[in-house]
Amino acid sequence: MVVIGVLSGKGGVGKTTVTSNIAASLANIFKRKTIVLDTNVTSSHIRLHFGMYDEMKRTLKDVVKSDGTLEKATYSNSITGVDIVPSPEGLKHVDLEKLKSLAGQIAESKYDFVVIDSAPGFRENIENVIKASDKIVVVTNPYLPDVTDAMKIVEMVRKSKKDVVVVVNKIKGKKYELDEDAIKDMLDVRKLITIPEDEKVPESISRGVPVTVFAKGSRAAIALKKLSAELIGEKYSPTVADRVKWFLGF
Repeated sequence: MVVIGVLSGKGGVGKTTVTSNIAASLANIFKRKTIVLDTNVTSSHIRLHFGMYDEMKRTLKDVVKSDGTLEKATYSNSITGVDIVPSPEGLKHVDLEKLKSLAGQIAESKYDFVVIDSAPGFRENIENVIKASDKIVVVTNPYLPDVTDAMKIVEMVRKSKKDVVVVVNKIKGKKYELDEDAIKDMLDVRKLITIPEDEKVPESISRGVPVTVFAKGSRAAIALKKLSAELIGEKYSPTVADRVKWFLGF
């Protein structure tokens, strides 16, 4: 079982969107059994990206408080095949060391991947997410303040000696955006994963279906599937059908 933590230096960069689409891609494209743990206690939104709008009776809070409740707090999304453990808003601290242990005991033979959606910024839980994860994805946008905040997160990850993948999201190709070389220099990384701005993304969120499933041939969906392939050491190339859908605007 591999744990992937998704972090960002600030809110609004699309971290939860990236998280939901990594999970959906792993489950749908690469046929890996995947569960998402929502540790974003300030704004628990991951379930909304999967079309789950009803209040959840059991959440991450119950898992943290009591052993053996992970399965009871797990909700399955039939469209994507992804399992989700939602987080209640207002939970101040998540003992992810304990949570990882519970996940390992209950789900090690069942799940291939655990994807953790963290709170944005530099809250207490960030260090716990890093410790609990095998790989870290840091999401930013191509603007100086966003990359500056991402730089601090990357430094924290490096101190933990964990693998880090930097994702530059919502690229519009405008002159006022930082170019890839500038971002690489600031973050001291050799490679970036870039996700283009795509109208299909907000549309997919409004429908409660990750864009990698909702609009498989869209530019953002293809880029997000390539990101997921990178995380599991595989390669992804869009199918002819995907390319036709992209050409036709689907």
